Amino acid sequence: MQFENSPYWKDLKPIVDSGAMQSAIDGTYRYPYRINMYPGTSCMFSCLFCGRNYDAVVKGKRPNVFSQIIQQDDGSDPDRINISGGLEPLTSPYINEICKDLNDRGYRSRMITNAFLLNDKTLSKSPYINTLHHLRVSIYGLDEQEYLSTTRHKFGWKVVKNNLANYNKRVDKTKLYINYVLIPENFDKMERILNYIEDIGGIENLSLREDFTFQYEIDERNKMQDTLLSFDDKIKQMKIPVDYGYALQDAMAGRMTNLMKVKVSELTTSQSPQVKICLDPNGNIYSYMEAGFIDRPGADRHALGNVIDSSIEQELRKQKRIEPMDGDLQYLDAYNHMVSKYISENR
Repeated sequence: MQFENSPYWKDLKPIVDSGAMQSAIDGTYRYPYRINMYPGTSCMFSCLFCGRNYDAVVKGKRPNVFSQIIQQDDGSDPDRINISGGLEPLTSPYINEICKDLNDRGYRSRMITNAFLLNDKTLSKSPYINTLHHLRVSIYGLDEQEYLSTTRHKFGWKVVKNNLANYNKRVDKTKLYINYVLIPENFDKMERILNYIEDIGGIENLSLREDFTFQYEIDERNKMQDTLLSFDDKIKQMKIPVDYGYALQDAMAGRMTNLMKVKVSELTTSQSPQVKICLDPNGNIYSYMEAGFIDRPGADRHALGNVIDSSIEQELRKQKRIEPMDGDLQYLDAYNHMVSKYISENR
């Protein structure tokens, strides 16, 4: 398979070069190339696109399985471990301890957060958040109505924007990245992204992503290409690097703009924990990133093991097999789709 002809495969090249992808193709054990920790215990948003259980809350005291995982890792890859999740990471009672452990062990970790709790109170209790390599803040709207319709939280727009503006004024801040999912009806409103960045005092990086409905006819693609290229020129003048999603890269090059989606028939019984796993607060390991959302109906069957009184290596060496079935695709994120498609085409 050729890498250079597609932005999809180009992003997979480091994984292929590491040998992790071949192990996933062969279905043999290999320690994960990447580990995502999901430490959140609740979330204040109920985003329309999110597959999490909106009623899910992690109740009662749990052991800090995340610091355990950090200590058990050999530390050979400083980019291996990151923080994200189906629930908001800043709700974790262990977030400062987790960030401290990552810093002490020399990791270049990032945290994906909605920034609703990124305020002085949280940062005074958890100062090690600022030792992360960067925070990637998911922005769910560029005006109050868009935020409300997406998150169903009437204070989300104001609180998050104020938090980011105040965070940028801190002398102890780390790098601030923002991520925005560009839905079709907002293509003619991209100037608002630049305005938002200026309003909060700047960022170090912008990532733009497309949703799974990203399909356009040729005349629409031409208009989209012009809009994206114009936006790219303007943000380059602001000296802000942009990470465009796969379909957006295709759109800018004038190619077909379809997000890659795998079929159930292309999934494997071993999944791909050699490439990437996530870990929930209960210690469960998942290969499909959206199966790691606490109490998500049907997700339990995808658990590959539990690290409490064990380890990632011990659990993954058991090589649990899970027969794919209809409905499983809801647990795959865009990255899972890409990896699964590559595995299917190279088996």
